[in-house]
Amino acid sequence: MIARKLFGFVLLIGLAGLAGCARTQVQTHHFLVQANTSAPHAKVYFLRPGTERAMGIADNAVKVELDRRPLITLVKGEYVLVDLKPGPVELTIKSLTNWGPHSMVKEMSGSHDFNFAEGGTYFIVISPVDGEFRGVFFQPEEADLFKAKEISKHLRPVGKARKAPIPGLKAER
Repeated sequence: MIARKLFGFVLLIGLAGLAGCARTQVQTHHFLVQANTSAPHAKVYFLRPGTERAMGIADNAVKVELDRRPLITLVKGEYVLVDLKPGPVELTIKSLTNWGPHSMVKEMSGSHDFNFAEGGTYFIVISPVDGEFRGVFFQPEEADLFKAKEISKHLRPVGKARKAPIPGLKAER
């Protein structure tokens, strides 16, 4: 019993240490990324707002998959822009959480279907839902421009979003 608790503690410390090294990354070679912006595409912003309080291991980067392939590793407090090929997609968010009465580490995932139209601009907000002892999971929801501007005032643009921030916001230098 003591060995299990010690192993769990060492694992948690190790994972927390790795979280400090995490950064937002986009897999630009994903088959749904449209590298040629003169070809049909949709602009999709993925936003991950901060939280009111620390949420433990759930504060680590989340993984965003499109059609079951990794697309983004997204850190809390940042947003990215990805030009995607138009069409229907299954968006899945994977994250770690403390789960159950003994705070075991568990991977959580949830999926939602979206349909991105050619020439459209979309804002996907990735928000945590605290399930108490069931752990924290993340829910993607589409937001309108007004909500996206309000949320992104407190976020840091990363990658392409630095040069093309959410419309109505100033570009970061």
